[in-house]
Amino acid sequence: MEQERASQLTRSIWTFVWFAIVSVGTNAWWSWGSWSGFSVVGPCITLFGLVGMIAVWTVSPAHQRTLEHVSFLGSLAAVALTNGPVLATTKFFYTDSAAFNQLATQLLVKGHNPYAATFRGSMLQLRHPADFWTYTLGGGHVDKVSYPAGSFVIQAPFQLLGLHHLGTDWLDLFAWLVAAVILYVVSPWYAKWLSPLLLLTSLFTFTLVHGGTDALFVPFVMLAAMRWDDFVVRLGPSWSRWLGPVALGVACSIKQTPWFTVPFFVVGIALESRHHDVPVARTVLRYVGLVALPFAAINLPFVIWSPTKWLHGAFLPLTQPLVPDGQGLVSLATHGLVRVVHPLLLQLTGALLMVALLIGFVAWYPRLKRTWLFAIPLVLFVPGRSLSSYLVDFVPAAFVAVLTTAPVPDAWTANARAKFRRVLVLVPAALAVGCAVLAFVGPPLSMRVDHYGTTNDGQFMGPMELTLTNNTSSPIEPHIMVVIGSGHPVGFWTPATSKGIILGAHSTVTSTFLPPKYLLAPQQYENWLVEALTSSPAALTTTPAISWPYGSR
Repeated sequence: MEQERASQLTRSIWTFVWFAIVSVGTNAWWSWGSWSGFSVVGPCITLFGLVGMIAVWTVSPAHQRTLEHVSFLGSLAAVALTNGPVLATTKFFYTDSAAFNQLATQLLVKGHNPYAATFRGSMLQLRHPADFWTYTLGGGHVDKVSYPAGSFVIQAPFQLLGLHHLGTDWLDLFAWLVAAVILYVVSPWYAKWLSPLLLLTSLFTFTLVHGGTDALFVPFVMLAAMRWDDFVVRLGPSWSRWLGPVALGVACSIKQTPWFTVPFFVVGIALESRHHDVPVARTVLRYVGLVALPFAAINLPFVIWSPTKWLHGAFLPLTQPLVPDGQGLVSLATHGLVRVVHPLLLQLTGALLMVALLIGFVAWYPRLKRTWLFAIPLVLFVPGRSLSSYLVDFVPAAFVAVLTTAPVPDAWTANARAKFRRVLVLVPAALAVGCAVLAFVGPPLSMRVDHYGTTNDGQFMGPMELTLTNNTSSPIEPHIMVVIGSGHPVGFWTPATSKGIILGAHSTVTSTFLPPKYLLAPQQYENWLVEALTSSPAALTTTPAISWPYGSR
């Protein structure tokens, strides 16, 4: 009976994989407007998935494993056949980061320093660059490389081989397929269904392939997480011991997000070393050295080329006051539920949570050794920029760690010091809660929308009249933006009478602001709101959400 239940559970899970293939096929059919071939590809994928669902319940147990391999290969093919044509027929990037990586790669292969370049809209493959800029609190936008050098160095060989059209997106699609292969190969037989399900999840595929440059580092973090403790226990082949830290160094050279994992890997190596009576300091230094080696090899030439420009670019997201945005805690303000957010306090909240999580990692190591990667998004949920990709990037690597890392032996018992750490974790956690609360109080500005309208028969937003009050005892310069629905802000509004407005201490000004060129109006009854950005103090102040009363465009 138990064996029959296990068989039915396995078949049910793989049926869901085939059902996901069906959904990919039906969704592809709707994209025939961009490529007529989807009229054939979509139904073929759908039919393939329908046949697979039948096969799961009809093939003999002896052929079940073969069918699982077929379903995984079918999942790879479905993702490639539905995303490849989209990229091939698309003329523009969906994000400024992908466009920046493409242009940086082009500059590199021509012998120019990408970190020294200033990117302008006319240089980038973006349909309307203002719709995609990453804006700053000071009224500007990011116009330089803002990642470590691996983000474009790895793309350079493909550029030299002739991949010029949306090379960044093609490389990301390839990286996401590789990530799926890694998870499938390292997973035990009872968990191999995880790989095709993650691969077919639209949140991953669409985000990571269509402008989400995170896909490039995902396979490297997965390799870093694979049997990461083997660096100490040495149960596997010798190559597996250095593969993890080297892959982690490559991941860190691509983007800043993997940097958050480094302290946990290092602390974990130290704990494993102490438990197995291996020299702690020497082992940790060797691990850190292997992480630093590829990072230095990729970035050092650019550091030598121009140290200050590399530092500015590689650390820009951590040091530049960017406009708060994302699906995390900050959405309380960006969606108008509260009137203000102070991003620096949210940054401090994230740092305190990082400390709390590290202390907890040590205190509850037997429970967290294999699962800590699932907890990293808690830290990334808090800062002023918590984009959806940050919250899901580590899930594939977390599954790799859970499925491949050796469990902590029963002999590992908590001592008095561990119990003290469990109490100590409450200190940074409590401070983090306090900072999070303070981040949403004390708006430096008060705003009131007095009048707004439309132009071109309701198609575009027209001038808007605002009353702004400075609640502080110092002059401030507000920069106005409008958020429509869940869309990204598409540019700053300008005062009708001057280039900028500076509000004196405790003063009030009523002024008319002009929208960015061709700013589409909201749909009827769609929510929108006004944001006022200030760099001193660093804050984002909003109006409540406003329902658009005019007819749909």
